Amino acid sequence: MEAVPRHHLRRRLAALATLTVTLAGVSGLAAGAAHADPLPRPPSDTCNPNLETIWQDVVNVRVTPTVTHWAVISIAPGTTGTFTETLSEVESVSTTYNNSVEINASAGILFAKVSAKIGWSVQRTTASTHSWSQTLTVNINRPGDYGMFKGTNKVEGDFVRYQCARTGPSTGVWVNTLPGGTSTYLTFDAEVKGSIACDSTVTPGSVQDLARRRLQCP
Repeated sequence: MEAVPRHHLRRRLAALATLTVTLAGVSGLAAGAAHADPLPRPPSDTCNPNLETIWQDVVNVRVTPTVTHWAVISIAPGTTGTFTETLSEVESVSTTYNNSVEINASAGILFAKVSAKIGWSVQRTTASTHSWSQTLTVNINRPGDYGMFKGTNKVEGDFVRYQCARTGPSTGVWVNTLPGGTSTYLTFDAEVKGSIACDSTVTPGSVQDLARRRLQCP
């Protein structure tokens, strides 16, 4: 193969840079905005649009325990046993991706990366805690005041997304497609449910801990 003269190579790189800017302006593809920490980037600046279309990654993750359904019952002496209660919905959590509740394949791939980052599974499809049943059956073996609850861990944060902008039949460059450089996601993990009393032992920062605090124990 004949070597490319340096001045020709410089012209090609300059042309590629100009094309990237043009694509960003004409197609409305925004370059990443300034950020306190460097945002994740694709492993290479170039791509093959015939094989790759989207590259995205998680910027950060925030996990928040959330009680979604709640009721308080008082169990009198001699009346312990199995109880079925209708709970009130106090909060709803739904999956969202780039400010949309329509979860597509790209969102599912991002949520898989979120799961890998935090070490446990989250919802990867269109889902909402609003669809959970409001009834709960528990067994209580001693009298007292109890909180009956359902909840989950809300998982949210920011992500970056790059699109492979075509520069030739099988060549392209990665361009950040998000206004401002990042967007947000929201998902949640499995349903947590049960009953809680003031003297229950709970893990700090858990859904059970949040439910116990709702009892307003002395």
